[in-house]
Amino acid sequence: GLRASDLALMRLFVSLFSASDRYHPVITPMLVAIGQHLGQSTFATLGGVAGGLVLVAIAHEAQRLARRLMPEALNFVLAVVAASVGCDDSAPGPYPLSRRQREAFGMLRIGAADGCRDADEQSLGVPWAWVTSPADKLSAREKYSVLRAALRLARRLADCYCALPAFVELFAPLEAQLATVAGRLPQFKLHQAPAAVVGEVAGLRAQLGEQLAEARAARAPLKLQYHRPLAIASVAPRFESHYSHEVHYDPDRVRAESTKLRRQLARERRGAVRELRRDAQFVAGQRLHEQAEKDKQYAAKMKRAWSVLEAEQGEMKKLDRQRIKERKAKV
Repeated sequence: GLRASDLALMRLFVSLFSASDRYHPVITPMLVAIGQHLGQSTFATLGGVAGGLVLVAIAHEAQRLARRLMPEALNFVLAVVAASVGCDDSAPGPYPLSRRQREAFGMLRIGAADGCRDADEQSLGVPWAWVTSPADKLSAREKYSVLRAALRLARRLADCYCALPAFVELFAPLEAQLATVAGRLPQFKLHQAPAAVVGEVAGLRAQLGEQLAEARAARAPLKLQYHRPLAIASVAPRFESHYSHEVHYDPDRVRAESTKLRRQLARERRGAVRELRRDAQFVAGQRLHEQAEKDKQYAAKMKRAWSVLEAEQGEMKKLDRQRIKERKAKV
């Protein structure tokens, strides 16, 4: 389970980092972990329920600007409200809970003998110390505090998601649950629900009624796009006894002239390309001819130079042979 330090660290992350980003290296994994905890954990103690309420508040703060739906947070709030008055005959909300989760939420049920009419608004808060509480049996004051916190979170979520197209499907179950809550809260003189909780239920019912009415009024059935009836063009066929593909038979003179000019431009472009290719081939041939002449002159020059060098080399060898003969004659 999550510890109090983990909840404090998550709240700090929401304050430090940009929670409205679609993908964030810190906030996105944190929201995934919050959704997994709210959707899969079994809240069997007061600390677990209080931690779940804190996680819902953190998720709302993270999505307050982006207004992206987090179904696990809404489902947790719906489950807490339903369990407070014993609406456990069916799975609350559009996202059903497991059997173990519904059994664990049974400790939040407010019975007819759970009266706390003397409690004021300040005493019906959810203190931070409850996050570490291992109690699995709640007093009447604690049950009403959890219910009031869930109702206030439901009001925040309704304000956050009121612009979604699926607002009716998301919050219509909560409206039905609030009607059951208003009828099942203890109303006897000795065992009476606190005025703060009764007022919270009435205020949320009024708010949801207005928002759901506006959402339903904004919906309209799908319709085909309206346009005036278009007449089907009826043109008598035209036959040409001497048809030629070089002649334009378009009845629109402007369009025919435009087509003619485009074809003429294409012919001129092809002719210009051919001329440029011929010029390029001629220039390349001239350059090859000039290079061949230069190579021929260079080869002749080198041949003359080699002939001079060979003649000089022959004279030197002849003189060397003569010197050797004279030296042998003296000996």
